[in-house]
Amino acid sequence: MHLAYLDESGTDGRSPIVMFGALIVPVGRFGHLSGLYSAAIEQIIPADKVGEFKEFHACELYKGKSAFELVDEIKRFNAIRVLLSAVKMDHLTFIYAAADRNKFDNSPFPSTSPLISAFHMCLLGVEDWATENHPQDAHDDTKLIDWNDTYLCIQDDISDKRLKDEFRARYRRLRAKHPFLTPKENRLWHAHDDLFFSDSRECLGVQMVDLCNYFVRRRLSGDPDPQNFYEIFSTQIICAKPKPEWDQYKDFFRTHESDAISVGS
Repeated sequence: MHLAYLDESGTDGRSPIVMFGALIVPVGRFGHLSGLYSAAIEQIIPADKVGEFKEFHACELYKGKSAFELVDEIKRFNAIRVLLSAVKMDHLTFIYAAADRNKFDNSPFPSTSPLISAFHMCLLGVEDWATENHPQDAHDDTKLIDWNDTYLCIQDDISDKRLKDEFRARYRRLRAKHPFLTPKENRLWHAHDDLFFSDSRECLGVQMVDLCNYFVRRRLSGDPDPQNFYEIFSTQIICAKPKPEWDQYKDFFRTHESDAISVGS
């Protein structure tokens, strides 16, 4: 079973983009990812202080804030390169849905918020990825399931109970309790029967997807990236485009494939 780590980004109210990202860690890849994660810690934390390290927050690591305030920029950037290189070397797939906050204010998209809508699209993007690992006849209305492509969704934990309940309700709407239904009745055909929440301080996968989210969101926002961090894992990035949602509402979402993005503008 694959692990699908999920996290949101751009929810502070200042970003023009609200997005959800998922990092897929296939079976057998977690060990190498964990090793490079430890190597990144060694880049910035003295050996006698490693036990005190809590977690990587992408924005803090990049800008040298909070726990990384006294860490030299060269060391911080080297740690970022090591972490993103793990995504590249292990061929981990990053799937995202990025809602344009301004356009979404008047959007007819059937959801309570841009965040929940991005979550909805991202989940279906993960399912599309799982399905496409074993293509089937386009004229066949049935859906094939390969148990090697089932996945467990692990999301960054939140203290807002109302919002957590919204995430669970949306997951349950897409993933039926009785999985052996038609694809129209159970859209998350390959998903585990529940959505799990994990404290990011205890979950390196959540920290890794936070890092991917940060640099993809900067790219989509047109923010400069002089270190080319985005390019390190750009070939592993997929914009979620589930049907029929994408055909109906794509104008309310941003994609890294768009020529309209002007980096550094």
